[in-house]
Amino acid sequence: MKTVNSCLTTLAVLLGNQVYAQTFSYDGNRWYEIEVSIFTNQNLDAANQELFQPGKVELMYPQPIRELIPRLTNFNVDFEAIRRNRVTDNLAGGVNPADVSDADVEIFGPVFRPPNRDFRLLDKTRDAFIALGEDAARFTRFNRNIELSPDHRLLYHAVWRQPVLNKIQATAIYISGGERYGQHTELEGSLLISYNINRVDVDARLWRNSFNINSMHDWVVPPQPFSGVSEAAEADFFELFIDQVYPMLETRQMISNELHYLDHPALGMLIEVRPYELPSIFDFSLD
Repeated sequence: MKTVNSCLTTLAVLLGNQVYAQTFSYDGNRWYEIEVSIFTNQNLDAANQELFQPGKVELMYPQPIRELIPRLTNFNVDFEAIRRNRVTDNLAGGVNPADVSDADVEIFGPVFRPPNRDFRLLDKTRDAFIALGEDAARFTRFNRNIELSPDHRLLYHAVWRQPVLNKIQATAIYISGGERYGQHTELEGSLLISYNINRVDVDARLWRNSFNINSMHDWVVPPQPFSGVSEAAEADFFELFIDQVYPMLETRQMISNELHYLDHPALGMLIEVRPYELPSIFDFSLD
C-alpha cells in the first residue's frame, strides 16, 4: 500500500511539473506575461492599526530596480530638452535666458538621438519590461468593478513581459500610482518576480501614503528612484505631508495562469503570471 501511495505521489509531482513548468525561449530564459492591479481598501481595519506605526517596518527599494518602459517611448518629444538646447544657444549668443519666453522656443519636431547612438523601435513581442496597452489586459472587468465600488480605488494597473530569473539574479519593478503630492505618490514600492524550482514567486514591498496639511508621525519614506518630477514642477503641488503610511510586505508563491489575490487592511493586489514564449526570429535571405 505504501508503495502504491509512493508511486501516486511521484506521478502527481511529475504531472504537476509537466503542467506548470515553463519551457525556455530561444534566449535561454523562461518568459512570462505578468498583469497586476493594485487598489485601496477604503475601510481600514482598526484592529490592525498597531501594524502601521513608525519604526515597525523599514521602507526601502531593493537593488537592482527598474521602471517599465512606456510602449510609445520612441514617439515621445522631449520638449524640455528642446528648451534647454535653445537656452544654451542663447547663452552662446550672449542672450539672457530670462528674456526668452516659451513663445520664443520654436518646436519643429521630435528630438532625434545623437548620430553616435543606434536607434531601434521597441518590439513589444520580444523586448522585456515594456508596459503593454489595454489590448493585452485581461483584468478589464476586474478593474471596472474596482472603480465602481465605493470601498476601493484603483491605484495601479500594468501588463508586461519579462524573463523570470532566480531571486538572486532578478530585478525589481518600480511601482508608483495614485495621486502625486510633491515628490511622493499615494502608492510606492516594488515588485520582485522570481523563479523558484517549478513556480513563480512575487515579493511585494509596497506602501500606501496618506497625505495631510501637517504630520503627527515620524515616518521615514525613501525618495522615489524614478520620480521624474523637477523642482519647478514640485512647486506647483500643494504643500502636503505624509501623515500615515500603510506598508504591505508579502511574498506569495504563484501558479501559472491562476489569478492570485493579496489581501491587506489598506491595499489589495490582483496578480497573474502567464507563460510566454518569444516568437521565433525571422530569418531574411535573398537567396
